[in-house]
Amino acid sequence: MDIWSPQVHLAVWTVMSLCVFSYEVTVNLSEMKLCENNKQVCVTDPRDCDPRPPASTWETLNMSCYYQISHSSFTCEWSRESNSHTEPDVSLIFSRTSEIYSCPAFINPTAIINVTARIKDYTGREIWSWPHTVDLQDAVKPPQPVLSLLASTEDSVSVSWRSSSGDVCRLRYGVDGDHTWTRALDSVPAHEDQTQNYTIKDLLLSTVYRAAVACREKSGIWWSDWSSDVSARTLDQAPSRPPEVCYRVEKNDSGGSLRLHLMWKDLDLRHAGGRILGYQVSYEPSEKKKKKKRQQQQQQHGHIQNVTEVTALLEVGEGNCSVTVAAFNAAGYGPAAHLSIDPQRRSTLPSVRHLWVSSSFPMTGLLVQWENPKVPPSLPPVSHLAVQWRSKSRPTTGSRWTTVDNLSTSALIPDVDPDESYWIRVFPVYHQQCGPPQSLPASLQQGALKEAVQLKVVGVTKTTVTVVWVWQSKVGPIRVRRYRARLRSDSESQTLALWPDQQQLTFHNLSPNTEYSLLLLADDASRNIVPVRTDFDEVPVVAAATPLLLLAVIISILSRTLYKSYFFPPICSPQGSTTGQWLMDPNHQKAADRHVLDMEDFQVTDVLGEKSLITVCLNSEEDLHEDASPLSVVNLSALRLDAQYRPDAPGNTEHLLVSLQSYRADYPDNRRHPDAVSLSEEGRFAQRDDEAELEKETFDLCELVSSGHDVYQMTCEAEYVANGCLILSDL
Repeated sequence: MDIWSPQVHLAVWTVMSLCVFSYEVTVNLSEMKLCENNKQVCVTDPRDCDPRPPASTWETLNMSCYYQISHSSFTCEWSRESNSHTEPDVSLIFSRTSEIYSCPAFINPTAIINVTARIKDYTGREIWSWPHTVDLQDAVKPPQPVLSLLASTEDSVSVSWRSSSGDVCRLRYGVDGDHTWTRALDSVPAHEDQTQNYTIKDLLLSTVYRAAVACREKSGIWWSDWSSDVSARTLDQAPSRPPEVCYRVEKNDSGGSLRLHLMWKDLDLRHAGGRILGYQVSYEPSEKKKKKKRQQQQQQHGHIQNVTEVTALLEVGEGNCSVTVAAFNAAGYGPAAHLSIDPQRRSTLPSVRHLWVSSSFPMTGLLVQWENPKVPPSLPPVSHLAVQWRSKSRPTTGSRWTTVDNLSTSALIPDVDPDESYWIRVFPVYHQQCGPPQSLPASLQQGALKEAVQLKVVGVTKTTVTVVWVWQSKVGPIRVRRYRARLRSDSESQTLALWPDQQQLTFHNLSPNTEYSLLLLADDASRNIVPVRTDFDEVPVVAAATPLLLLAVIISILSRTLYKSYFFPPICSPQGSTTGQWLMDPNHQKAADRHVLDMEDFQVTDVLGEKSLITVCLNSEEDLHEDASPLSVVNLSALRLDAQYRPDAPGNTEHLLVSLQSYRADYPDNRRHPDAVSLSEEGRFAQRDDEAELEKETFDLCELVSSGHDVYQMTCEAEYVANGCLILSDL
């Protein structure tokens, strides 16, 4: 069966359209009229005297009626279901079995009557209720009593009322503005035409209450209407405790004095003793300056001042001082809070961090959250935290406070105006010292009135990314519980929270040379995305390239040595010898008895123990040219020993014996003379076609030396001998 068939649909509509109406019809007895054609019926509308129409229907109603003697009225009440939202036309018909002579007179406390309700809806259909029999002796409703206030104390209120026709009454009371009531007693005995007094006890201090009373006859069933409310206020009591005060000292830019900020929390109702009218703040300087300061302050009347706010600003000197703060109300002053302040001992106290405010739904409040400060050991610990809120549009209305313990990181501000914005501040209190506050604007509709925008990257390394952003006033009608920055790649992700007290943060432990996406998140919604890549990591590249570079350097050095020895062979240098350096020295010492070449220096001892000279022979006359270099390279092939030379030959000590002989012609014949030496100057760098012959000739001279012949100041150097030349040195 289809449940949405027309018949079922009509039934559902009919059931859902049924409404329950409560009816209360009051008839003034003076308006009732007797029907002319029926002397047993009284009506308020002459049309009700007509007989009941045949189309009308009968219906039983749960009806109750009462008679009010004081108002000369008759009231009936009932409830009925109806499928129409239009109020019907309702009237009452009063009747009895006997004839009625006067309608107002037949309704009296001793009468028994029948009441019929006639209901006519907007379609013209009529419904008549079955007659409801009422014994007016039980249906009489007492008149409304009058309640008055007698007196009030700090915790009680006394009231009185007068009952004219009842002997049982009941009393209710409640706090003014509250919709709930408290019953003092369900039945308070009363007597007719007597005044009844009653005292309501255990009430709150300085609180406005309202009360009302109702009465009924002892045998009756109907209570009178509640009396008009009477308002009463309990009396004030002097405050029972001092306020919690903290202070903060600042330098005064205009001079040498200091500014002393005082802040405290309003006393709660149980300690305030009533409505706080204000606070008395007194200031006293240190002892050595007290007398002078007191005279000045008494003249200015500034040593004591009354304030209505929970803050005070004082200008104080640089010396120690004492401050007291006491609350007062209509009953008097309460105990004072005492502070001993040394303005010179000013320390920088940390404030709370990461303050944020969000809407607390479905409750109509603001949730304030923060992170407690990190206090170094040198400072006193946080004793508690104070949360203050003030209207932004109405700053003169004052501020409200609440305090939480030092371990709390949140507070709920209840019952805030949905159409109002607030400044919210959080203070850490360090045993009477106020830390600097953190503040944030907020509203119930949008939460914190700050938003993070313009997120961008300002620094990138191989493993870190540094980002910055800007906080601005919120422009969109949205509620954001938190802002976050997320840095993610294909394989990793990091998320950091953003707070109004910071504008920069750094992501650490990232992968080098990796592409990331930087996201600004408002709750879980992304505001913008910024691409970023970390720097390239050089360490693996350098580690891999170092062996290759080292190998290249080694090859380069070896190649350079090989190429140098191949293309640039070693060449003998006469300039590097001792003789050559001496001959080229321009600063020789001049002496008359000094000989450049002394024959005795060239004498050697032969195998027979006799001395002989080394004879230097030139190959040609060109070798004796005056421009010839004094430094001569002795060709080993031109050296020969002359055995015929004798050291005692005439003139051998003063002249150099030089025998000019032909090198090519004489050399073979003179090789047998060990004492003759032939010098050839064909060139500094003489070369031989037959290297084997050169080595043989070189060996003759060196063999002579090694065999025991003493060649004075002549050196056979292996380096130069190997290259086919001999340099005369150490002359």
